[in-house]
Amino acid sequence: MNSEVSLVAVARIIKPFGLRGEVKLHLLADLNDFLTYPEFFIREKFFYKRLVLVNLRSRGTVALFEGYASRDDAESLRGRTLYVKEEHLVEKNRVDEFYPFELEGLEVVFKENILGIVSRMLDFNGRWYIEVSGEKDILIPFVKPLVNRVDWENKKIFVDLPEGYLEL
Repeated sequence: MNSEVSLVAVARIIKPFGLRGEVKLHLLADLNDFLTYPEFFIREKFFYKRLVLVNLRSRGTVALFEGYASRDDAESLRGRTLYVKEEHLVEKNRVDEFYPFELEGLEVVFKENILGIVSRMLDFNGRWYIEVSGEKDILIPFVKPLVNRVDWENKKIFVDLPEGYLEL
């Protein structure tokens, strides 16, 4: 793989599921987008696999990758992050759809004051948070009442925080 290829995290492998090589996934991308990716990579070891099967279960997403046929095979993937080439990402409209990594580096503004820069987006069981690095590092839930808008042109995120939030 060319070292200049840009990879984007799209899922975390939680654990093996069943006996036939399937794994339980925590998706970091939209399921419909996930199903379109032609190949996946793991940075920690050589892994260039195609998705064979995805099942939606009541407790999450289960996937099977080519070449993985046993629970032992699946166990070797436990805790790994799946990546895809950035060029394979589905284009988003950037109004109300975007990838979490696209927010990294944007300034976070509250009441005309710059709080800092988005260092990364964190996913806690499907709840997204902005990690802001500045004078004081803070986490802000990425939800509509707190995040007013993302100004892509000026590379800013405008937030409206409750009184006392920054003192926590």
